[in-house]
Amino acid sequence: MSTPELPPKYYHDNFEYLLNFVKDKYADLLIEPEWRFLRKYYTLPEDAQCLFIRFTNRKGLFFKVNTLKYAEIEDIPGNLEILKERGFVTPLNFEDHQLWIRELLSLLTRSELAGAFGLRELKAAKKEEITAHLGATCSAEEIISVISRSFPLVKVNFEEETSFLKFLFFGNRSMDMTEFVLRDLGLVQYYRQSDDDLVARFTTRKEAEDKWLVSEQFLVFSEIKETYEPGRLFDWYCSFRDANRQLSSIAVPAFQKLQLNIGRHLERHKAYDLAIELYEDAQVPPARERKARSMARAKFYDEARAVCEEMIRSPFNVDEQYFAEYFLTTLSGKKNRKQTTAWLKEADEISIPADYRHSVELGSLEYFLEQGYSGAFSENFSWRALFGLLLWDIIFDPSLVAFHHPFQRRPSDLYLPDFYEKRRTQVQQRLEGFQDPDELVAYLWETFERHFGTANPFVVWDYEIWGMVKVLASRISLPALKTIVQTMAENLVENSRGMPDLLIWNEGHYELLEIKSPNDTLSNQQLFWLRTFRDLGVNARVLRVRFLS
Repeated sequence: MSTPELPPKYYHDNFEYLLNFVKDKYADLLIEPEWRFLRKYYTLPEDAQCLFIRFTNRKGLFFKVNTLKYAEIEDIPGNLEILKERGFVTPLNFEDHQLWIRELLSLLTRSELAGAFGLRELKAAKKEEITAHLGATCSAEEIISVISRSFPLVKVNFEEETSFLKFLFFGNRSMDMTEFVLRDLGLVQYYRQSDDDLVARFTTRKEAEDKWLVSEQFLVFSEIKETYEPGRLFDWYCSFRDANRQLSSIAVPAFQKLQLNIGRHLERHKAYDLAIELYEDAQVPPARERKARSMARAKFYDEARAVCEEMIRSPFNVDEQYFAEYFLTTLSGKKNRKQTTAWLKEADEISIPADYRHSVELGSLEYFLEQGYSGAFSENFSWRALFGLLLWDIIFDPSLVAFHHPFQRRPSDLYLPDFYEKRRTQVQQRLEGFQDPDELVAYLWETFERHFGTANPFVVWDYEIWGMVKVLASRISLPALKTIVQTMAENLVENSRGMPDLLIWNEGHYELLEIKSPNDTLSNQQLFWLRTFRDLGVNARVLRVRFLS
């Protein structure tokens, strides 16, 4: 199959679509600077629009004028002048760009910097050494003066407006205009939703600004964490937290993730008292576990025990429950063996060649294939695929207001607490609707064929994966399968992971195997599923591996 050829100005069509989409869905959220940008943009000739879009789709804010080459744009110098006259780009100058020294230096190569500044003695130096030397010996005005004489540069303007419009379209800062290209080249097949069925991700300006603001803090944190000592970093965090105590609910999950990242950073720098205070703010796992560990390391043993007791009374997930039970006993000074360790000690053992020391799952699979079994690496793939195929239309139901742009691989509420609550009745009706394994397999296959290749968070479109789904659906009892799917749906964040490594089967038997090398451990989530499978009568077990000498 040949790759489609994109039209010369494909990116212009895509940008226009994005702008029209945002105007349609977010007209009441846009403010005057964004409307002003749109008015000015629409007055540009098409080729000037194309040149501006080319700038906004590239990394960085500064561009070398002499290297601009776009075959589809006629008279690049003339269109560049139009952009200058109308304020879309600005030639490099000290007054406007004195705060962008780092970006300017990063644009130029090592040899370009050494040549422009006459640094013959540093010609062989690393770029970091050259930029450090310039920062120490030259003023910002001198740096800009030399660069502007040697390299005609322009800075693209309206960067805040265009970035925010793209953010409104995608609902996040991790996606960009390449999504259009991936779709148009046929590299990714997205689930098709009518534009009329797509709804705004943000219902108020505050929601959008809060989500944007939190995403910016991740960028700030990545820049300052290596240079700020723990106390200063914690003060930065507190200042942001105190100034933004009324974050919109849509921004809270991202803020909680930021809190956990900062807390772990403080722990790594042994600032346990600060980490404990930060974890007090966080409301999601594993904040309480991390807090208990930090308290123990700071020798606040009574406080650590109290946190463990709280987790046992009301655990957020099985990781918290199993950790707290083990850690509480450890804090009491008693010898204790984790439940996961106990299961591992009692597991059966097989011997495989030492050549598989670094790929024990593969060695174990070969062991069973030699015994006449069929088998494959199952892990989470097969179960997530079964879940996604069985509930496909329920997961992607546009009536639940969970799709906001045409490039979503998953509904926006997929990992939120209310995902299952909003779909509870539909999920239960779907599960109750099957009374025969053959009927279930036929339904799963029909869904697999109909949606083959569509980007989604569950199904890897591979026929080997389908083969495992078929084994699971036809060999495991329907009551057990229904319980497993419902358990996954109730908490997708936690319960769509931790499944056994291998699925093996022959004509009369199947088994799910969690493979562990001599020094490997069993996670709490893996133990949760092993216990669940045992209680449901599903053939699943831990298998330890010993290496043949």
